[in-house]
Order: sequence, then structure tokens, then C-alpha cells
Amino acid sequence: MRIHLLKNPPAQEVCAKTVNKESQGVKREPGENGTSLTDEELVTMSVRELNQHLRGLTKEEILQLKQRRRTLKNRGYAASCRVKRVTQKEELEKQKAQLQQEVDKLANENASMRVELDALRSKYEALQTFARTVARRVASSVIGPLIPGKVATATSVITIVKSKTDARS
Repeated sequence: MRIHLLKNPPAQEVCAKTVNKESQGVKREPGENGTSLTDEELVTMSVRELNQHLRGLTKEEILQLKQRRRTLKNRGYAASCRVKRVTQKEELEKQKAQLQQEVDKLANENASMRVELDALRSKYEALQTFARTVARRVASSVIGPLIPGKVATATSVITIVKSKTDARS
């Protein structure tokens, strides 16, 4: 424990500030009847309690204690803001990673659906070509030469089998 002595010129008093090494630099400020306040006590006490402790002190001591309290409170607010900002950043990075995974998954799904669509389009075009070819052959072999006023009665049956594809989620 270190003790710093400070002179108070108007009253020619000596007040003690103590710094406790075990509590990582907790300072004690002079209080009423020689009692002292730790930084934690100074920050956590209500304004009413603070005013009770300030009774009997000089204006200079009161200003110093109030300034110290304000400094400590601001330090606490800044620390909580830093923690909040870091936590928020981590949450946003986690959310970004999840969204990126979802985008990658959807891109892969999209690519496989495009491949499937191209395959279906090719089959469809092949079937259309086949149907036209069959229709031409049937029309030319059944009807023979086209006779005006005669209606062609050729029919073709095309069966399309739908294959089962895995369900998309």
C-alpha cells in the first residue's frame, strides 16, 4: 500500500490518498471525519449519499471529488461502449458468415438447377424434333401426295416420363 500526501493550502491540512496494489490501483479520496472512498464506492453511490459525504469538505475538495466521480463514470461508460461494440462486431461477423454460407448453398442449388434445366430443355428439343420427323414421315406415307380438300388423319403418341428429382429445400 502506497500513501501519497497532498497539502491543502487554504486549510494547511494534509489529506491522504492511498493506492492499494492488491486491488489494482483503487484510489481512496478523503471523506467526512477522515473516512475515505474507493473509486468503486464513489461511482456506485447515489447523489444523496455523495452529498452526505461531501458535507464539511472545502469547495475545492468537493469539486475534486465530483470531477473524480465524473471521470470514473465516463471511463465506465466508455468501457461498456467498447465491450458493446466488440460484441456487436462479433455478432455481425457471425451473421455475415451464416449469410455467406446460405448464399453459397443457394448458388450451388442454382447451378445444379440450371444444369437440370438445360438437360430438360435438350430433351424437350429432341422430342420436338423427333415429333416433327415422325409427323412428316407419317403424313407422307399415309396420305401420300397432298390432295386438296382431303384432311390428314395421322396421329402420333409421345409419352413423357417424369423422373423423380430430389426435393429442394
